[in-house]
Amino acid sequence: MPDLVIGGGRRSGVPRPWRAGAIAIAMLGVAIVVAWFIYRRSVAYDMPGGEVRGALSSTQTAPGAPPTLMYGTASLAWSGAIPVLRLRGDAHAIGAAHGRLLAPYLAPVVRATSPSIDGTVGKGGWFGGTTHAMRLAWQWRFIDDGLIEQDRRMVAGMTRGAGASGVDLEYDDLVRGQAVVDVGAPSPRTAEEHSVARSLTVVARQQAAPARVWIGRTFALPGLDDGGEAAIPVLTIAHPEGRIAWAGVGWPGELGVVTGVNAQQIAVMVNPARTADVRTTRTARPVAHLARTILEQAKTLDEAIKIIETTPTLGAAVIIVVDGTSGTWVLVERTPSKAIVERHPKSSAFGDVLTTNALSSDPQNDRARRMLPTTSRAERATRLSRAPLADVNALVAILRDQRGVDDSQRPPGHRGVIDDGRAAHTIILDPASLELWVADPLTHGRMRAFDLRHELRGEGDRPAPPADIAGEANVDLDRHAILASARADLRIARGALRDGKRERAAEACARARARAPALPEAIELDAVVAQLRGDLAYARTAFQVWLDGGADDPKGEERARALLAR
Repeated sequence: MPDLVIGGGRRSGVPRPWRAGAIAIAMLGVAIVVAWFIYRRSVAYDMPGGEVRGALSSTQTAPGAPPTLMYGTASLAWSGAIPVLRLRGDAHAIGAAHGRLLAPYLAPVVRATSPSIDGTVGKGGWFGGTTHAMRLAWQWRFIDDGLIEQDRRMVAGMTRGAGASGVDLEYDDLVRGQAVVDVGAPSPRTAEEHSVARSLTVVARQQAAPARVWIGRTFALPGLDDGGEAAIPVLTIAHPEGRIAWAGVGWPGELGVVTGVNAQQIAVMVNPARTADVRTTRTARPVAHLARTILEQAKTLDEAIKIIETTPTLGAAVIIVVDGTSGTWVLVERTPSKAIVERHPKSSAFGDVLTTNALSSDPQNDRARRMLPTTSRAERATRLSRAPLADVNALVAILRDQRGVDDSQRPPGHRGVIDDGRAAHTIILDPASLELWVADPLTHGRMRAFDLRHELRGEGDRPAPPADIAGEANVDLDRHAILASARADLRIARGALRDGKRERAAEACARARARAPALPEAIELDAVVAQLRGDLAYARTAFQVWLDGGADDPKGEERARALLAR
């Protein structure tokens, strides 16, 4: 009899290698799905809760007064072409009123800032374009973590407020917009290579009252895709719940402060800069939101300095803090890793480069100092404001100055002069009297006056602002419109160059020069396009014209002189 063996009756299994492959593929699929959900959770911004209720209404506060748009306790009025927002309440309510009242102006700003956000992550490589959105979300995943709860609630309120007015914007886009000045990349269609913003702050003694100062300020956003055209000046007068009232001049969608003063006469001016330690992946607060906190909390200069020193920032900036009650002021250079305080600055005017010994040698800052015309603007303003100024008109003349450091007249739009025709907002502030003037962009430089002593402190039965400052005399009334139109053509030309369309770029340059023949950047770009097309004779002629008028691009000047030397 055959031996009975346990298991001997079983048939040996046929090897099935596909089973192992199927299991491996299934496990890989599960891992990809899990990784995808982890990724999505990591890059998602959690939007705080809140509701937006109520309708808009138009009222007239007094016979003959201009109509005011009301939303609850908030309002929007216009002083010429300047929107004046009056807001009060908690963070969500302030953000909601901003979004509700300025809803039509938010989408253009979001469109203009998008290329500056997208440009922080490259599209090169085989899958660069396909994976760009994923890599961008990963790169910016910590931005909302750097905002404090109050900041996030304001952005959430703005998102819901805009939506209630029929303007649907993504919360993520509005969050990133709060950091674009800190870490955004200049749009490739602009001439900027360093940062999105350009600014200049002048602090000058008053001749009649030496213990008081004037603050002159010009702030531009030339690195945005539209050159800053959508960033119209917005005056915000805020009474945050449980905090100090403040006023700031910014643009639609900006919930921080780059130019502002509070009811305690503490003024803060932020000049954005760039240093090597600025990164989008850092968990830190945008500088403009830090400035808003200073206005909401600081009653003295020392309190303001302490807030700056103890708060890590996402970007770098030259921050000027002025105490209007004493006329004293300090310079604080804040980077993501350092804060340097200079209590007795030698200069009276500051641009967007760091100047203290501890930070001036930073490689990014040193490059900006060498390659940008910002230093010449600050030098010129310092020279003009060295002596105490007789009145506010003396400071107006400085902010409208279009001469070089050597006192030579420069053509309109020259990037090395104080008034380069790019400002998103220009203001003059007396922090002692809380008198503010803001340039109206549609009235050829007329500066509208505001009484912040009444607006912030409630002093007086009604606002009693000083007289407006008249617009410029003996100048082309369409100067700013002409410069804006020509620069729009130049943005088209740069976009065409990036696409390899040199003929299209040449045509756009021709349009720009027909509109503004003396605009230096139009002449320079026209020469560059001619050189790329091989028309060296035309390029040499254009470069020579540009140099003769005063080159306003140190990097481009090297290229021009190299061609002319051949």
